[in-house]
Amino acid sequence: MNPKLLSIIPKLVKLSLNQWQVRRLLEQYKGINRSCQLILRDDGDETAIWIGIEDGEVKVKIGKYPATTTVTMDVDVFIDIVKGRVDFRTALWHGAIQIESHDGRPWSYHAMLWAGFWDMVAQILR
Repeated sequence: MNPKLLSIIPKLVKLSLNQWQVRRLLEQYKGINRSCQLILRDDGDETAIWIGIEDGEVKVKIGKYPATTTVTMDVDVFIDIVKGRVDFRTALWHGAIQIESHDGRPWSYHAMLWAGFWDMVAQILR
């Protein structure tokens, strides 16, 4: 795991401790089953995190696993998104994030789904 990710551990702990709000916000994802292979790059190093939404429940694993989408970005962009300094959509449209679809749907479908997910994370962490 990239040492830069250690700087967001307090944010991720806050996210995991706020289960009531997470569940309430995830109700909008009931019936949606999507997964994202998040690839975070930094100076030739790569950290892979799998995030899945299965019937309104979020599951996270470290490593590479089959997913409906691959989202690739610099680790610093990811940290800025989690800390609320950068919006996912803004980073995407400026080319700082690449999205690949693996289920036949357009990449833009996945972009909007995951943008909503990161909006939810940013709302919880405010």
